[in-house]
Amino acid sequence: MDILSHFRTIEELTKTLSREQELLSQMFEKRKLMKFPIGLAIELVGGNENRLRRLVDYGVLVESGNSLEIESDYINFFEEVLNINEEISVLSVQECINTLKEHIGYFLQETNVNRKAGYQDSVRQLLKKTGFRTLKNVVDLKRNMDNTYKQEPNYLIKKTKLQNLDEKSHSIRSMIRECEKLMDNEQAFFIMANDPHMAKTCSNVKHDFTEAYHALMEIDRQIIVYINQIDQQNQLYKKIRKLKYLQDQLLIKTDTNLVQVLEHINPLWMESRQYSKLRLSLERLKENDEIVKVLRRIAERNGIQKSARTEAEPLTDEDLQVHIQRLKEVDPAEIWNTFAASSYNLFEFILRYNYATKRDLKDHAALFCQLVILHADECKMTGKYATYQNIEYPIIYAK
Repeated sequence: MDILSHFRTIEELTKTLSREQELLSQMFEKRKLMKFPIGLAIELVGGNENRLRRLVDYGVLVESGNSLEIESDYINFFEEVLNINEEISVLSVQECINTLKEHIGYFLQETNVNRKAGYQDSVRQLLKKTGFRTLKNVVDLKRNMDNTYKQEPNYLIKKTKLQNLDEKSHSIRSMIRECEKLMDNEQAFFIMANDPHMAKTCSNVKHDFTEAYHALMEIDRQIIVYINQIDQQNQLYKKIRKLKYLQDQLLIKTDTNLVQVLEHINPLWMESRQYSKLRLSLERLKENDEIVKVLRRIAERNGIQKSARTEAEPLTDEDLQVHIQRLKEVDPAEIWNTFAASSYNLFEFILRYNYATKRDLKDHAALFCQLVILHADECKMTGKYATYQNIEYPIIYAK
């Protein structure tokens, strides 16, 4: 049997997982759909087979023929951390309780102070771990119960899974009682381990157990409801199949009382209420003030507040006059073409140009920058500068 290599430091492990995160992410997402082909895995590690072989040698991946799988310990680790695991680990809680008993016994028998403190810390950590795993199992149990009822298509398998989840619920409750009994019976340990951190841990664990108890009671009730609904749906399904068979054999009227039952059923209550829209003519609304009053009362009762439309005032002679507003916008292309045919430098040309509207020095400077940017390849830079009203500008000609 080949002995696998192993990671020697946390840094080595995290660096390896980080480097191969793309491969591990895709393999983890497809862990239930298919086995991952080696060829695709080599592509995801950049074509470096040594990197892929390292993952296999270190036990991260398991090679099976021409495919790969993520090793079960890493699968469980990812599912636990991402909180997407489907298995309820009751045995893990039982293992914590058994280890807890062992370390309490070691503490009571140990005479060395330092080793005694070590066992005390181990007990405190195990208590926290027991409470955490118990609550996590309850959360997983609730999620699996809902997923089973909503997604499992087979009625028999659905009912069996719910019954198994009910047994696990009772097992978790038994583990809680066993741990509470242990905490109550080991008074000698808790008296000798007079530690405020230990007292706080025990209080938190008892609170976790109380919360888990209440959640388990609701889960048990919901499982019973789900199982009863499955039985009712199964019976209804069987009846529908039997009616379908009788209908196909043209025996439904002779072998059943379906016609008599339907004759005594009034299905109109299941239909939506029909509303007929009445559209009143405009002429009638104008002539009849009573109808207008009724419509206004209905609008007020339903909270409809809409102001009535009134006639606008007639336009005055001033409104009818032509108003012209000239904008400061100019056509940069037209100005550049005119400038290219002139002998002036650009800034001087902008100052001399005949504009349709009055422009100030800021407008001239903005237009200068705009033309230089738009026609940078057509500008001839002289390298000389001039000044106009405290504005220094380069002397530019058209090529």
